[in-house]
Amino acid sequence: MTEFQMCLVAGAAIDIALVVLPVCMWLWRGRDPHFTDDDSVLMPSPPPDFTPALASVVMHGSATRTTVSAGLMDLASHELIAFRPEPAAVGHRAGLDLTPHQPRKLDLPAPEATLYTSIRSVMGKPGHLDSILLGSLSHAFGEFTAALDEVAVQRGWLHARPGRLIHRWRILAGLEVCVGLILAGWISRSPAVSSDIEAIGVAALGLGTVFAGAATFVVSGWMPARTEDGAMLAAMLDAYRRTLEATIAQAKTLEQVVVMRPLPWVGTPAEEIAWSVAFGLDRQIDGLLTQSLEVSESGGWPTGVRDWFSVI
Repeated sequence: MTEFQMCLVAGAAIDIALVVLPVCMWLWRGRDPHFTDDDSVLMPSPPPDFTPALASVVMHGSATRTTVSAGLMDLASHELIAFRPEPAAVGHRAGLDLTPHQPRKLDLPAPEATLYTSIRSVMGKPGHLDSILLGSLSHAFGEFTAALDEVAVQRGWLHARPGRLIHRWRILAGLEVCVGLILAGWISRSPAVSSDIEAIGVAALGLGTVFAGAATFVVSGWMPARTEDGAMLAAMLDAYRRTLEATIAQAKTLEQVVVMRPLPWVGTPAEEIAWSVAFGLDRQIDGLLTQSLEVSESGGWPTGVRDWFSVI
């Protein structure tokens, strides 16, 4: 075996190791503890300061766009912000309004209170933000999700901050892809490669490294892991999600859902919407609201309520 062939074999071994490494790390540290998911595991009430957005983090294992939507709906349920439907020419979108209700002391957990403060500082006066400008709140949304990740770790539901953990693995994935592209592109065509066979070997080695980077990127999203307590809480939340989904399917109005109390700690329609969004039931609750508006013109909800779910 020539020296060049030995280098190719060593490189191929490294590529295989780069593919296997994230998978092994996930098997070792990224898997959630097994917890039986059954409707009998329903908790009587959530932990203190347990908001819809935080529930979304526990259920998904990390913050998502649903987390931000749930946080906004939670602020709306406290009458701190409101969603204003925009003209049809803009599409099914809704802008954001600050409500006149501005309490001296926010009775909210720290992440939600900080999100509201950030929204107020960005919007200023007159207190309205068109949907096309909601990107100006991206920094506030990022701080909000990072704070929720930190709370989930502090309460012992996640082993590490999901956003930071995923970011580290995706940096490694990016480095692998860059190295692979350099091998497959520039080095395979350099004068140091004396034959077409050697060029093909180097290019294949580079493509293998690119594939390893792609595998690392995919697995990075699965790296955040719940603790045993977090897995138990997620199972309880999923059981409540199924209960709420079944209740929405049976009800004729949102008020009926509240009366049937699928979530014992929820007492208002606005709160029911926030928790429905956190559970990923926005389509179901939107259908129920549409039905409610058709049944009763005074259903208690603005005609633009269906635009709430496309805010971000």
